[in-house]
Amino acid sequence: MASAGEAAATGPGRTRTISYRPVKPGESETILWEGRPSGGLGRAFGFLAFLTLLGLLSWLALELIRPHLDGSPFAGQPTQSALPLILAMMAGMVTIIALPVWLRSSAKARARYMLTNRRALVWLGDRVIGEAVLFGAEMETLPQEVLFRTPNHYLDWRLKDEGTDRVRFERISEAPEVARLAEEHGARWVNGRPDAPDL
Repeated sequence: MASAGEAAATGPGRTRTISYRPVKPGESETILWEGRPSGGLGRAFGFLAFLTLLGLLSWLALELIRPHLDGSPFAGQPTQSALPLILAMMAGMVTIIALPVWLRSSAKARARYMLTNRRALVWLGDRVIGEAVLFGAEMETLPQEVLFRTPNHYLDWRLKDEGTDRVRFERISEAPEVARLAEEHGARWVNGRPDAPDL
């Protein structure tokens, strides 16, 4: 049985998630690059999407409760004293659904990225919330993103996406340079080098 400080395998051919929170870079680890996601349209779009979702959830909560305001076999005949409870139920429903969305988007907006000679790290405040070991990592580059997929990784729940778990450096203008540095320290491109000549 794996101890708390060991990486636990999840089966043949599958990635395994590190079960402990990664440590900060030590004396033997060299920081090659640091950066933050840029604001701009991407961040504004995320905030607008969150407000839209919050508005839709509020409308849905009201529509679910509104038929019972005039009385029903299920809810009975509400009185004036029931109004605070109804409002609390609406607020609770919106909060339960919207809070995780807000926490995820807030964490991604406040994240800080760091590439060392060993790892790709995502920081939130003074804690590492994402880690990918560079040696042997599969790396994909997009115009403003570098994505790392490796058997040895750690991801906080706020960084998990719908698809495959990957450590992401999102909305960074230095993506090609960061990818080249990562390649020099063991990561390998899976979607081809962006500066490779066409054959």
